Amino acid sequence: MGEYDAVWVFLISLVFVGFYIYIEARPKGSNLISNISETINRFFRRR
Repeated sequence: MGEYDAVWVFLISLVFVGFYIYIEARPKGSNLISNISETINRFFRRR
């Protein structure tokens, strides 16, 4: 199993990158990413 670790990491990162590109490629898609980053910034700003 150890020799396949790099393959698993590559596949999982490929899924995340594909999902991100799919969200950003849609019209008005970048709103979701900015909303998520706004929420994260608001969460960290309170502390």
